[in-house]
Amino acid sequence: MKMASIILGVLGALAVGFLGMKWMSDFGSLNEMERLAAQAQLAAQGGSLDKMITASFIMIAGFFVGLAGVFMSLKERYALAGGLMLGAGILPPLFAPQTFIFTALLIAAGVVAFIAHSKRNAAHA
Repeated sequence: MKMASIILGVLGALAVGFLGMKWMSDFGSLNEMERLAAQAQLAAQGGSLDKMITASFIMIAGFFVGLAGVFMSLKERYALAGGLMLGAGILPPLFAPQTFIFTALLIAAGVVAFIAHSKRNAAHA
């Protein structure tokens, strides 16, 4: 369980960090006309450019939070690791639902960490 949590956490953190950096670089390279066109296109789809920018900042922070969760898994502090990885995985899709495919690994890592925590407590009881 420990290794599964670590592997899923590292892969999830890398995926979230990659998408966050990709979106930030894409938004930074848009000029004013392209930004207005993108905002109109997203509004037609029910989205918002501001929410996507917010999600990209959260994903970049989620990269570091996910890695902190992996470190906590290494130290066998599974409850804290699970909370960190679940938080980093659940927060970005609240702003931009299309990020769920990238955050799914972090969510899975958090669930595995909580399962490892419950098995560890059951073994000590």
